[in-house]
Amino acid sequence: MNVKECREIYREAFNDPDTAFENLLFGLCGRYCRSEMCGEKTAAILFALPCRITGGKSEAAAFYVFAAATKREYRKMGHMSRLIKSLEAEGVPIFLKPADAGLVKFYEKLGFTPFTARRTEPAGCSALPEGGFKELCRKFRDADTESYTAMYFGPDNLKPDNMYFPYTME
Repeated sequence: MNVKECREIYREAFNDPDTAFENLLFGLCGRYCRSEMCGEKTAAILFALPCRITGGKSEAAAFYVFAAATKREYRKMGHMSRLIKSLEAEGVPIFLKPADAGLVKFYEKLGFTPFTARRTEPAGCSALPEGGFKELCRKFRDADTESYTAMYFGPDNLKPDNMYFPYTME
């Protein structure tokens, strides 16, 4: 994986002038960055950030997908679909917050289901960041909205609706 190319894709997709956040993201969570190659070039990236989903008597390791992006010239070629499918093959629940509403249909085609996530702790399901992601969350203040639409892929027994997950890093 070429970190320089991954950073370029991140900047191109998210137009994020906050280099301090970018440095924290790649510094604390760079080992969770996954990429899809096209020949010798990085075509798509995502961060598969480790979490632990708990709810009732169920508990599972999970991935929070963050900064999923494909370089412009490689879009509509299936790179992101393959990258997501590689995560699904690991057999752990996956959740994410689409960068915009237009991506909901894309994730639904991959088997994801929309649900409501909350930034205040309700009874039920919670997703707790782990590893470098936990450290990133300590250093980064999230948005103030109470709830948001997220997407979930995994077993139904975790029932993610109203899942407590305050760290979307918007």
